[in-house]
Amino acid sequence: MNNFECESQNGETHISAVIRDLDGTILNTEQTTKGVLGELLPRYGKVLDREKEDQRLGMTFKESLVAIIKDYDLPITTDCFSEEITPMYQEKWVHAKALPGANRLIQHLYKHEVPFALASNSMRKNIDTKISHQKGWREYFLVILGSDQVKSGKPSPDL
Repeated sequence: MNNFECESQNGETHISAVIRDLDGTILNTEQTTKGVLGELLPRYGKVLDREKEDQRLGMTFKESLVAIIKDYDLPITTDCFSEEITPMYQEKWVHAKALPGANRLIQHLYKHEVPFALASNSMRKNIDTKISHQKGWREYFLVILGSDQVKSGKPSPDL
């Protein structure tokens, strides 16, 4: 968690803002969508390689698509692959649960008027879909930023 701390006049530490990631940090989308690629690859006569998939965690969606197509030698463009796999992910996102303590943290920050931002390697439209299933989340975030809204996703500091 990226916290910006300021010392108040009485010497106490005051958190003035919080920036948080989404997938696998406050929302369990990684566990929920884990089997999607394994469901899709057999259509192309391929079998999921768990080691390759573990290396993709944290990539932007576009980077991940390029790597999957290359790693599995798939005869498809990234655009076509995205059109095929995105609806499969969207079906799973409705079942994603907040990770333990996430709702309590979000509500605490909101109650204490600490600005709370979301910065994710997911595309913005996917972020909106994911958080729309979480009660009140959309209203709690002061800023929501996806990797498609900046020049470079994480680990670049653009987000």
